[in-house]
Amino acid sequence: MAKIVEFIPNFSEGRRQDVIDAISDAARSVDGVKLINVNVEASYNRCVHTIVGAPEAVLEAGFRMCQKAVELIDMRTHKGEHPRIGAIDASPFIPVEEMTPEECVELANRLGERVANELQVPVYLYEKAAKKPERVKLQNIRHPEYEGLCELINEPQWAPDYGEAKMHPTAGAMPLGVRSPMVAFNISLNTPDVTIAKKIAQSFREARGGYAEARAIGVYLEDRKICQVSCMINPDIVPLYRIIEMVRSEARRYGLSVIGTDICGMISKNALMDCCEYYMQLENFDRKAQVLEEQL
Repeated sequence: MAKIVEFIPNFSEGRRQDVIDAISDAARSVDGVKLINVNVEASYNRCVHTIVGAPEAVLEAGFRMCQKAVELIDMRTHKGEHPRIGAIDASPFIPVEEMTPEECVELANRLGERVANELQVPVYLYEKAAKKPERVKLQNIRHPEYEGLCELINEPQWAPDYGEAKMHPTAGAMPLGVRSPMVAFNISLNTPDVTIAKKIAQSFREARGGYAEARAIGVYLEDRKICQVSCMINPDIVPLYRIIEMVRSEARRYGLSVIGTDICGMISKNALMDCCEYYMQLENFDRKAQVLEEQL
């Protein structure tokens, strides 16, 4: 079986469709790579591209996408609701078939070195690719955001893993990592009070003693005048429905309710089936035998 790797770069642009399309075209320009999803969030001013393919092809496509983002995105004027430190934000490699995490770490190092050398964007490695224990968690790298990192990058503890200790004049810096498959999704609340969304997010984040590998923040959506709890979850550790029900329970404390959810990017069939079985209260259900597509 051939080696297949997934790469999910996040870019700090969610409002200019021509820029988003240019980044997509850069991915499509490499043979052996498939662009399987582009998720755009205007309020976050952010887009997430998902590509899969052979390791060398994905590596080249990833670089071309980064190159296009550096060319077209100016962080000096960027505003959005999601944390970010550069035009190219969190960008993980994920092993899919016949790939090990160690092989993905090698890809991350090769891409990081090339981005730093050829694009002059400093790179910080996180999660399984981290070179320093304090950089395993993405939030430890990204919490100052672009504006704060501009002030901190000259300090020794903020020296990047690749590149000079200075921000790219327009593209900032890049976090690059390797992680397990996860699901990004948002839970919408019927309130414009972002302090409540942030409190609810804190209730189950790993960093605050919650579920392992669970990440969450509270954000305000100006266009909808509501707040969301924006989550990143490993469904093999905690199912999505458990997070949704926890947010629903916490929201009731404030007289609020969940008014919708949305998936950002890709999700596995098993993660969806977990929710289906829970909310439908299915009994004696056999996924292999009773899901039509499994029999085709």
